[in-house]
Amino acid sequence: MGAQKIAAIVMLVSLMLAAGMEINREHLMAALKNVVLLARALLANFIIVPVIGYIVVRLFHVEGFVAIGILLMAIAAGVPFLVRAAGRQPGGSLGFAAALAFILPALSIVTIPLTALLVLPSDFEARVPFVQLIVSLVGIQLVPLLIGLLVADRAPALAARLQRPLVLVFAVAVLALLIIIGPELYKDVIAVYGSHGMLAALAIVLLSLVSGWLLGGPEAEYRRTLSIATALRNIGTAAVIATASFPNTLVAPTVLSYFLIQFIVTVVFRVYLHRTAAHPVAS
Repeated sequence: MGAQKIAAIVMLVSLMLAAGMEINREHLMAALKNVVLLARALLANFIIVPVIGYIVVRLFHVEGFVAIGILLMAIAAGVPFLVRAAGRQPGGSLGFAAALAFILPALSIVTIPLTALLVLPSDFEARVPFVQLIVSLVGIQLVPLLIGLLVADRAPALAARLQRPLVLVFAVAVLALLIIIGPELYKDVIAVYGSHGMLAALAIVLLSLVSGWLLGGPEAEYRRTLSIATALRNIGTAAVIATASFPNTLVAPTVLSYFLIQFIVTVVFRVYLHRTAAHPVAS
């Protein structure tokens, strides 16, 4: 197993464990009862964003491995750290964010292989054994998520203590992946930029943000949470596929570039939401 793939797997497993440990079962059950809101969240993340990604890649004439990297991020819904990113800090709904942090990654195990067949280039299927992909996603995404949820339910104090170390492990894995591909990273990023890949990624992130906001409904806290949840895509999942099926190509650097773009955009947006939440204005 290559170093790139090991770093990517560590990223995803640490993300999933941390997500499960942040989830409150009562919040999860309450969100499942709000069928209309949940349906809008699924529509935004599993249908609208992949469609936006496909259209934008075509409009910007992005091709080859850069297009694959962008589309992998577009179809990889469900960032596990939504509780922090889209909960109370930006004026969102903590319960809704916690529910999405569990539901979106869990469902993406099924949606990613199906959506990949529809939006990715026709030769993608030959590069990726989908049965193996599903098995690996279950093993390194769903199982850690369920383990984290079990720990949070049975030993909440332990879960609280483990969250920060898991975030640190994730950060170290991201840094390791950057170092591993470092010798070629500058050249690769320039290639991604030269292909209009970064501009396409920025357009997708912004349109995803708007889509989540519009589908969030009339309540401000749900709009805030869903907009962030829709804009943030799961780098762990995308990186695992990129490093396993497309090693030493522009797919992994494109995934990392997309991640950095979505991180910057959503941080700026969260700061704005936090300030407006602290100083609300009349409608």
